[in-house]
Amino acid sequence: MKKKKIVLYNPKAVFYDMPLALLSIGSMLDPEHYDVIIIDGRVEESPLQMVLEACQDAICFGVTSLTGNPLNDALMVTKSVRAKHTKIPIIWGGWHTSLFPEDTLRDEEAIDISVQAQGEITFREIVMAIESGASYEHIAGICYRNAKNEIIKNPGRMLEDMNFLPRVNYDLIDVEKYFKAKKKRQFDYISSTGCRFRCTFCADPTVFSRRIRTLV
Repeated sequence: MKKKKIVLYNPKAVFYDMPLALLSIGSMLDPEHYDVIIIDGRVEESPLQMVLEACQDAICFGVTSLTGNPLNDALMVTKSVRAKHTKIPIIWGGWHTSLFPEDTLRDEEAIDISVQAQGEITFREIVMAIESGASYEHIAGICYRNAKNEIIKNPGRMLEDMNFLPRVNYDLIDVEKYFKAKKKRQFDYISSTGCRFRCTFCADPTVFSRRIRTLV
């Protein structure tokens, strides 16, 4: 059976951490059934061309979003994908959509779904809904456009225990490219989600309501 293709994009930025959010959601999908393609605008020479080619016959296109300058590249790539692949579902997740769930869809019509907070299980449910043609109305932690083009915000999702999520599959990326970009062999991983503190400069208190889950 031919694998179903999922394309994920990490926008250009001035830092070179491994795309941990995309690795996390990509690792939730059965590798026997799905071919997860992660393209990182920070380490590839022609990321837009790679994305447009990869999106051919893909189930969906996902983008991780960070408020600030990376949005410029995220929007450019998203609009380019929509122009060439008019029917492909486009999903944005990350910090920006967690802080501005409905505004993200109002501001850019090319985006079909925005994901809030922890996205591993949410993204898997989105993919299953796309495959089956099911409604998004029962998927917690998202905003989406319905058949009338109305923006619907679903209830939030409870923070999942990281210890019950699949191990991150780093084979989805070429880790050597990140060592080269960072000029050091620094390996990145996530050991906790959320935070109990309420620092005013940080998005965590708003996104995770001062809850935390850690690996043990």
